[in-house]
Amino acid sequence: MLWPDNLSPSSADSTPVEQAAWKGVNGVWRPLDGSFFDGGVSIEWHDFRVDSDMDWSRSFHPGCLEICLNFSGAGTLQDGPVERQLESSQVAIYTTHSGRPKAKRPAGSWHRFLTLEMGREFLRTHFEASRDRLKEPVVRFMDSIGAPPPWLEIIPLPPSLLGARMELLQPPVPEAARSMWYRAKVLEILAQTLFVTDSANELFCHRHQRQNRERVDRVCYLIERDLENPPSLEMLAQEVGCSPFHLSRVFAEQAGVSIPKYLRMKRIERAAELLKSGKANVTEAAMSVGYNSLSAFNKAFVEQMGCCPGLYPAVRIPGRRAKSSKA
Repeated sequence: MLWPDNLSPSSADSTPVEQAAWKGVNGVWRPLDGSFFDGGVSIEWHDFRVDSDMDWSRSFHPGCLEICLNFSGAGTLQDGPVERQLESSQVAIYTTHSGRPKAKRPAGSWHRFLTLEMGREFLRTHFEASRDRLKEPVVRFMDSIGAPPPWLEIIPLPPSLLGARMELLQPPVPEAARSMWYRAKVLEILAQTLFVTDSANELFCHRHQRQNRERVDRVCYLIERDLENPPSLEMLAQEVGCSPFHLSRVFAEQAGVSIPKYLRMKRIERAAELLKSGKANVTEAAMSVGYNSLSAFNKAFVEQMGCCPGLYPAVRIPGRRAKSSKA
């Protein structure tokens, strides 16, 4: 059964309807911060799989504007005559009321996504002064009374948010500062999804620089998503819409390391995390990040972390420090 890992089913933000929606689901529903009912905004993490198609819309809070950052898994949403497909690395933005939009999550795959649920007052408080730059449906929602006007939009996940999952699940701040940190992250996400873009007035050189940054951000995400079986250079280039040569050059300029070296660094970082947590032994850690040769894994680990993996993290070679990327 899918329940929050730090809340009971009687949580103030967990209604009987929402509880029923998650009954029998295998995975995690984790409220991260806030309360839609008490503070007008909540941010929640979902990581689950289902054995049969799931009516996802049963979990929606009526009368809110919801944003779904869909990191993996697919879904469908429908608010009108046309059913829309939500794929991984996409964002869905929609208003909710009395069973709309219709939404389903198919069986047979893992679904990992973040949701932000917001009320009108929260948006008015933070964005009233900027309403002329907001997307028109956002303004209509802010001004509405009663049932919110229907809105459903699906856009690519902004490159800067592709790698946000781990940071959101493990905030890099003290416990006392987490609520403040989450509120800032919510506003950052809204700034990247609810405003009209300025691309029409963007200078060519600035657009070129932005596209290169976005390509590198997406390549980093694609590499880290599957360290055991990473995509080839050709596949990465096709995914971001440029030649392999151009991608290699731009990546080295932006990240400060080559793509193969970045992959190697991230593999060792992930392996070190597994060893430190005790979730894997040396062989398991090596295999889980794509190393088929223990000698190659040991050599790379010593070079980056300063000691052999069998002794990590208890022993570190004096004067050696773990290397890190600039990406």
